[in-house]
Amino acid sequence: MQIICGQDSFKNASSSIWWRDILKVSNVSYNPLTIDPIVSNCKFIVGNGFNTPFWESCWWNNGILKEVFPDLFLASSLKKVSVAVMGGLSNGSWKWGDLGISVVGRDSVFLNSFSVLKDILDNFGSLNDAKDYTVWLLDMEKGYTVASCYGSYASRRIPFGPPIKGEEAFNLIWKAEVPFKIKAFGWRLFLNRLPTKDLLVYRGMNFTNANLNCVFCDSHVEEADHLFFKCIVIKLVWKEIASWVGFSGWEEEECIPFFVEWHSLSRCTKVKSGKLGVFWLATTWIVWLTRNGICFKNEVWNINNMVWSIKFLVWRWSSYGNITHSNCCFYDFYKDPLSFMS
Repeated sequence: MQIICGQDSFKNASSSIWWRDILKVSNVSYNPLTIDPIVSNCKFIVGNGFNTPFWESCWWNNGILKEVFPDLFLASSLKKVSVAVMGGLSNGSWKWGDLGISVVGRDSVFLNSFSVLKDILDNFGSLNDAKDYTVWLLDMEKGYTVASCYGSYASRRIPFGPPIKGEEAFNLIWKAEVPFKIKAFGWRLFLNRLPTKDLLVYRGMNFTNANLNCVFCDSHVEEADHLFFKCIVIKLVWKEIASWVGFSGWEEEECIPFFVEWHSLSRCTKVKSGKLGVFWLATTWIVWLTRNGICFKNEVWNINNMVWSIKFLVWRWSSYGNITHSNCCFYDFYKDPLSFMS
């Protein structure tokens, strides 16, 4: 299978949005003469030479000219042009030009490189009337596939990029046996994308200084880490839930480390893998619902109601996934929650 690499195939406005996004990630335009690194994985078969980048594509058998002759590339005034531009017909035969390079005043090393390149071009032969086309070097048998292209980008970018903070936590939260909207809520909390007051101010919403404060303690600006983990009122909620499940010694007060710490709680109690993050998600979800009720409905709240709501929610979620105790009543579950999740 061959992939055609004509200019229209890259600039077509009806092309896939995913393809257009890939080109944006590559910081390139829809001009095939500037495509990189897609072009670096293609072998260009030259016909008329109009759609084959001269310096930056693999059309010569021994590599990309830009990489083999970097001094000549830097000296050329014709860097972003096609093969066809570098020559023309003279008396019915193809002749290569000066490649946009002035050799006046150059040293012997440069002149030798220029002579070698001219010999390569002369041995290449003439262009013809056929259209240029490409073959996909990553899979010569099947040709271009999205999977092979994605693998190429992954190998270029992922190993050399910064590590994703809390990558383990992002993987774990999607495995939790809770409603999908709760997983999405936890994911947004990890990314600090919930509409807490500090972020709303950052987005242009006006608050008085008093209204910016946490609705529970009224002594600190409402931000995610404070609202869910550092507030003195919410710490009491966490303490009650920790006592309920027999978890002690937790220290973290930042979102992702706090989740990982609580997630590890159940590993030593033989709780199912899908239930490991349930207590953390239930607690943060009830804190968020209570906060919204105070902000938007002027609801009355107290710590005991929040704690009981969390316990009831965990009981409801105990039936998600593979049900081990389908007839578990809340009273039995309340006495020993971990045993019903093992």
